[in-house]
Order: sequence, then structure tokens, then C-alpha cells
Amino acid sequence: DRGDPDEHRMRYPRFKAIEIDDDRLIINIVNPVEGKRDYTLMAPSRPIFDKVVEKFQEYMKQNCTVRPTDMELDEDDEFVDIDFDGAEGYEELIEFPADGSNLEVIFWILLFPLRLVMHFTLPDVRSLDENGDSTATIGKAFFATLMCLVWLILGSYTMVASLEGLAALMDIPDAVVGFTVSAAGTSLPNYVASKVAAENGFGNQAVSNAFGSNTFNIMVGLGLPWMLYTSFGTHFEPYHGLKDEQILQSIIILAGVLAVFIVFMLFSGFVILKWHGIVFLTMYFAYIALECVQVYLS
Repeated sequence: DRGDPDEHRMRYPRFKAIEIDDDRLIINIVNPVEGKRDYTLMAPSRPIFDKVVEKFQEYMKQNCTVRPTDMELDEDDEFVDIDFDGAEGYEELIEFPADGSNLEVIFWILLFPLRLVMHFTLPDVRSLDENGDSTATIGKAFFATLMCLVWLILGSYTMVASLEGLAALMDIPDAVVGFTVSAAGTSLPNYVASKVAAENGFGNQAVSNAFGSNTFNIMVGLGLPWMLYTSFGTHFEPYHGLKDEQILQSIIILAGVLAVFIVFMLFSGFVILKWHGIVFLTMYFAYIALECVQVYLS
């Protein structure tokens, strides 16, 4: 049962030394058991890093006061041999949600054909051996990344085409669908990737992913199609059919939001606070309201 924490509880050996990377906020716990791998932790912020180091030092002082004979593992500290399925016990895409709700089971049944295809086309690079080392190769990781991009492209194209058809049937302007549902849907993978990175302590990676994805969308997502069309679609002649549709205003707003973010980071010492998120959410909903009003009034 993956939902029962008592079934997966582990007792770690009493460690007596840690290695600290103060610049990258990394703590390496030296395993006292010979032949066993060390435990490496990465703190999401400086205050958490300092607090964890302080607690580790207190813990090591207690271990040093214990007699060597007391350092032996007792019955409660024995390591249990279990089937090793990875560091986090990852679930497979086609694994049936035995403990899920009725709604989860229904969605699992409906999406099972898609899950099955993705299961056999996306190699799982999360598998680890008994020493905690990855069993994936560079080729396997590269192929998995490539297939993820293929699935993202297929999913994005299907979503955009479906939204265009739905907007036409409901008589909703394409611009409204574009900067609301379509924009949120295409950004969902970026949100998931940033959320996972942040939960694992990689805050810088999460923020970089958010900015990098927008940079990619503007420079490659727009630049590449325009280059191909003006090269082959118009036989290298300038294209004059692009409508403005207040794109300059959107660019100015985007630059302004970026400037606000930089100011927040400079004044907070590059620490993201809760009220920062509230401010950005407020600006987002204000932008949506402004765009909708302009579209329906024009």
C-alpha cells in the first residue's frame, strides 16, 4: 500500500560527519556504513540551509556522546530488504489506482489508451539500482526528452485546434480564447515542471524554467514559423498581412511585469515571498480583464 507511510518507513544509520557546499546550499551526509551510499540534500533557501546544518550539528554531538557499543544497530534499526523500485517509489502510467476515488478510477479507464501509448513511447529514466545510482544511459535520457517534446507538440496542437473550433461554434473571438484558455493550457506543462523542481528544492531551476519557456516561445515559437513562411511561403518576399491587434501593448505589459519581478528580487535578496505571488496573480487577472474589454469594445 503506497498510501500507508508505516509500510515505507526507513531508519537511517547514526551519522557522525557531514559535508557542506555553502555556495550551492548542498549538504552531504556521510554514511557510516561501509559500502553504502551517502545522503545528499539541497536546501531551497539560505535560512532553511542554516537551520538544517544547525540541527545536524546538534544531532552529531549527541552521537559522539554515545559509547561505541551503543552505535550498533538494534532490532528496530535493522534495514529491511524490499524490492527496490526507485528512490521515490514512482508509479507507472498504466498502474491501476487501487486506492483512488471513483472519479480517479473513471478518468483512469477513459485515459487508459493514451496512458498505454505514452507508457511504451516514453522511456522511464527514474529507475535506480540498489546503490541509488541511476540505471539510465545518456541515449535513453535523450530519447525520453525528445519523445516528451513530441507529445507536448501533439497535445498543444490538438488543444489549440479544438479551442479554435469551440470558439467558432460559441462565437467567441479567437483573441479571447488565445490569451485565456489556450495560454493557460500551453503553459500547464511549464507549471508542472516548475512545481516539481520547486518541491525538490531547485527554486532557481523553477524560476529559470518560467522565464526560459517564455523566451523560447517568443524567439523560437514565433521566430521559426515566421522565418519558414517568409522564406518558402512568400518566396522570400516581405509579408504584410500580419495584423497588429494591440501586440505592442502586450509587449509593453510583458516588459513591465518583468521589470516589477526584477525589482522585487533585488529588494528581497532574491527570495520569493507569498505576497509577490498575490501581486502577480492580481496583475494577471487585471490583464485578462483589460484584454477582454478591448476585444469586445473594438
